[in-house]
Amino acid sequence: MLTIAAVLCLAGGVTGCGKAHPAPPVERNSLILRFFNSMTTADAAAASEQGEKLRQMDNANDYIIKLVTIQQSNAYLQRAQGEINAGNIDKALEILNEGVKTYPGNRDLSRQRGRVRQLRNAKMLLNEMKEAKNSAAMSAALTAASTGLSANMTPKLQAYFNSYKLKIDETAREEAARTATPEPTVNPAATPPAPEK
Repeated sequence: MLTIAAVLCLAGGVTGCGKAHPAPPVERNSLILRFFNSMTTADAAAASEQGEKLRQMDNANDYIIKLVTIQQSNAYLQRAQGEINAGNIDKALEILNEGVKTYPGNRDLSRQRGRVRQLRNAKMLLNEMKEAKNSAAMSAALTAASTGLSANMTPKLQAYFNSYKLKIDETAREEAARTATPEPTVNPAATPPAPEK
């Protein structure tokens, strides 16, 4: 009987009686090192996985939580950027939608998804500007494009919009000159004939 009690005590001591114990320092330190190495090599997928394990070990550490969130974003953003670079805007949007679904609280993914949605419409908006035939249509197309691309505004795009505004002004002046009705010429009043002498 004493042997059974000793075995139970030993088993309870080895298993920890069901209590959760922190990871050994060597394991935690190794994981931290792998996490930072993955971030250094821009392997966001591995860093995200390792960071999630770190977060589970120390869920009160705000710094780790922020780093994990960044790596979660980066894993999806890197894949999406590759698709954008290849011209696959719709595939990039699918990747970001997947990321937002997986990490609904990640604001970076949500913000970038909005930008890619705008980017998907860029070609159409810029074509509308190109095909506008009069100053009113040009002005409407510019307003739609500048609003629709506001989150993707680059210096080059802003310069294009500024030059387009000048083109609108020039077109409006030309339209005004074409449609202007000429001033009627005023005939001088007939001068009465000079009196006869």
